[in-house]
Amino acid sequence: MTWRRIAPWVILVTLLLAIFIDLPRKTLGLTWLPSNVLGRELKTVLGLDLQGGIRVTLAVDPQSDEPVTDEQVETARNIIERRVGGIGVSEPQVRTEVGSGGQRRIVVEVPGVSNEDQVRSLVGSTGQLQFIDPRGQQLVTDQNVRDLIASETIGVLFDGGEIDPPSVQPNSQNNELGVEFTLSSAASELWCDFTTANVGQPGPISLDGLVITTPTIRSAICGGTTIITVGTGQAAEVERTNLYNTLRFGALPVSLSEQGVESVAPTLGADFLNQALVAGGLGLVLVLGFMIAYYRLPGVLAAGALIFYSLVSYAVFRLIGVTLTLAGVAAFILSIGMAVDANILIFERMKEEIRLGKTLGPAIEAGFNRAWSSILDSNVSSILIASWLFWLGTTVVRGFALVLIIGVLISMFSAVTVTRTVLRMVVRTGWGRRLELYHVER
Repeated sequence: MTWRRIAPWVILVTLLLAIFIDLPRKTLGLTWLPSNVLGRELKTVLGLDLQGGIRVTLAVDPQSDEPVTDEQVETARNIIERRVGGIGVSEPQVRTEVGSGGQRRIVVEVPGVSNEDQVRSLVGSTGQLQFIDPRGQQLVTDQNVRDLIASETIGVLFDGGEIDPPSVQPNSQNNELGVEFTLSSAASELWCDFTTANVGQPGPISLDGLVITTPTIRSAICGGTTIITVGTGQAAEVERTNLYNTLRFGALPVSLSEQGVESVAPTLGADFLNQALVAGGLGLVLVLGFMIAYYRLPGVLAAGALIFYSLVSYAVFRLIGVTLTLAGVAAFILSIGMAVDANILIFERMKEEIRLGKTLGPAIEAGFNRAWSSILDSNVSSILIASWLFWLGTTVVRGFALVLIIGVLISMFSAVTVTRTVLRMVVRTGWGRRLELYHVER
């Protein structure tokens, strides 16, 4: 079966899937469509500038007598950004700045998150994990054990540096949530001796000097995987996520003290959304009107391809969870312009072929073939530049680059495949071969 035969069916199936994904899952408070497709929740994710969120300001302090370096601050910023991304937040904005008196700060802005305590505990923790030998002391969760460690009332078996980061994974056993990990050989021997001698006793673990859990040692752990269980329920899920991200992404090279937490209102908000929708709709109508008025029948088909492009692009954004910020909206509009540009190149080439004496069918094929190299070169250049931005850019720049890459790929498909397939189908009809419908004279 050739591509010409299956292309209409591919286009139809793609369009129907896109419409299904784009449709709202709830209407008037009633859920009438499943919210999960292919294991992903279908939702439109908005950035901080459109929906607001939480801003946490952290002061950077040295952990020793040595001054804080630029490299340490940047390392801390990167770790915090990965931690926040690990709780499912799209495009968190984490930046460094210098406050009054030269105090260095890290500002964390998290869009669409209402659990303020979760964000505060995650970004403020330096991640200094310690496995405690209680030496007969009864330790409880959230107890500060720094003084007890300093006085050697209790001991430290080893710290989080003995954990193999790639081995850190979420775990669930007997409906209990937990985190599993593997220790280094030296720490594994210490852990084996301690757990063998203390079966049935608590094995406290502290994070930044505070006891986070006091699990009971159920059996000796020698040479295998250790699992820290945190319980069941929603609170345990949050605790497990925070612990997992802290262990996975390591300790911060600096100390952080919280300077302030505030809710951030959308910087653009509803007014911007309304204005953007009006401007976008008006711009789309003007573009479609020009295409139809100037190119006539091909313009009508290009308008349909552009609507197809918009539906599919929005479906991809919802399916993979692309965060739409002002930069993302700009990239989407830019890719629409590139899709229109590809259609113009194709139609102008097609008109040239007709003027050279070719009949309509061969002129359409030649027009697409001759325009393809120009379309491919320009779009590949755009994808390469956007890929470079995605690789090296900040979260906002990466969001712009990702939307642009998706838009360019879909625009190539809609301009070349959709328009071409529909034109072929139209030309096979009697009315579709009327030359006056193509705004061209020999």
